[in-house]
Amino acid sequence: MKLHIYIKPTCPWCVEALETLDAMGCAYITHDVFTEPGAAQTVKSISNQTRVPTMQAGDHVLADFGPEEIAPFLLKHGWPMQKTNQ
Repeated sequence: MKLHIYIKPTCPWCVEALETLDAMGCAYITHDVFTEPGAAQTVKSISNQTRVPTMQAGDHVLADFGPEEIAPFLLKHGWPMQKTNQ
């Protein structure tokens, strides 16, 4: 299962979400809704809204979230949680 996160690079919540995922050692694929064709439409289709950050792990979606919601979401959906030694 791949983890996708939809962001706007200028969004402070998105930057914080990416920093949290990095600190947790999670591998993810970033989609910029400003520059990636179809990314904004994907956010709307998977979450029924247009706010970012929006994260998708398989069929599970977490939309318009704060960093404190990331770990519970991933754990709930069986995502391996490993901290990196960086």
